[in-house]
Amino acid sequence: MTQKGKQKHALRIFLSYAAADRVYAEKLRGLLSRRPHVRLFTTEMLSAGEDWQSKLKEELSHCDLFMVVLSPNSVDSKWILYELGAAWAIDKPILSIVTHPDVVSKIPVTFSQVQVVEIKDLEKPDIINQMLERYEGVVTSHRTH
Repeated sequence: MTQKGKQKHALRIFLSYAAADRVYAEKLRGLLSRRPHVRLFTTEMLSAGEDWQSKLKEELSHCDLFMVVLSPNSVDSKWILYELGAAWAIDKPILSIVTHPDVVSKIPVTFSQVQVVEIKDLEKPDIINQMLERYEGVVTSHRTH
């Protein structure tokens, strides 16, 4: 089957960030929205009265990529750490967008298999495209097997 003949599946991204880091999250959303095959989930998408714990678990288990904004705010947030730990425990690929390099040492997850990108690097036009293409390739190969 040719590349054109393959149906492209949406890359499902769970974006985790502290409320105080909304500016960084909005920047990421803007960059991600330029990609035609990205389905983004954030906790802001939860509706009032919804069983939010079940929804979070469902979205985490079905995401293809867990993306987290790591900042001084997020390392102080128990929910960000819960989400990060859950993604790590179920072997989700983790992409960390770091606002301050020193926060990486404050996270209790081994970063040997976690990609870390500094927020300033997202200013380079092709960085986000290169990262997502890498994950899209991994997802496509897993879905076809």
